[in-house]
Amino acid sequence: MKELVLRISTGLVFLVIVIGAIWLNPYTLASLFYVVGVLGMLEYYSLTKFGGHHPQGTLGVITGTVLYVTIELVKLKVAGTAIVSLSIPFFMAIFVYELYRKRPEPFTNIAHTIIGIVYIMAPFALLNVFTFEEIIIEYKPEVVLGFFVMLWLNDTGAFVFGKLLGRTKLFPRISPNKTWEGSIGGGLTAFSGAVVISTYTDEISIINWLILALIIVVAASFGDLVESLLKRSLKVKDSSNLLPGHGGILDRFDGVLLASPVAFTYLMLFVHTKP
Repeated sequence: MKELVLRISTGLVFLVIVIGAIWLNPYTLASLFYVVGVLGMLEYYSLTKFGGHHPQGTLGVITGTVLYVTIELVKLKVAGTAIVSLSIPFFMAIFVYELYRKRPEPFTNIAHTIIGIVYIMAPFALLNVFTFEEIIIEYKPEVVLGFFVMLWLNDTGAFVFGKLLGRTKLFPRISPNKTWEGSIGGGLTAFSGAVVISTYTDEISIINWLILALIIVVAASFGDLVESLLKRSLKVKDSSNLLPGHGGILDRFDGVLLASPVAFTYLMLFVHTKP
């Protein structure tokens, strides 16, 4: 009972912080996701060190920061898209610096350093760009907030339907507790949420909300499995104990890490028309 209360309390605080940061202004949004991104990267690097590898934690975070900040400057119309190329020399520095470290498996270390940036920091940077067209005139957080609401509904629906009806294993080799019944229930919950959200905002059409819900259901499910694969390969239960009752940043945001880039791609190609 005590653990359940702790989990619920942490979850409520988490929801208030995320929703508040998204709703308040673009700067609180960017600040929150930057902090979450850095914590997620450090968590990932710590996990890989536990697995016997030696990623370049400091240079990885610096490179991720440059990538994040330059993308944010483009979103705020402070600079053109060319500024994102500033991150390229930092990526190259990761290869050069490994020459001087004299660590075993140098290219594995390079790979884990870059994965921490691409897998964790980049998706959080892209979340900032979901409403980039309107930000210069008026901050409208509906799309990114709707993204998270549908993601949470999918997670909640999958948990409830899985507990009540779960019989058929979804991917037993990686995550034995996940079922097809839970995944379908999560999808139905997310689609219902998309319909409700579309009635309260005219930022994008109901069709686009439903497509985003589909993207979230599929990509977030794979994101969850990928993070489970990571933990299973390193033989750990949670990515950390940062969030009491919920594990770590990667445990809490695993669905975001794959859903954000796919949702961003759809929005840029089929909804937003300006670079």
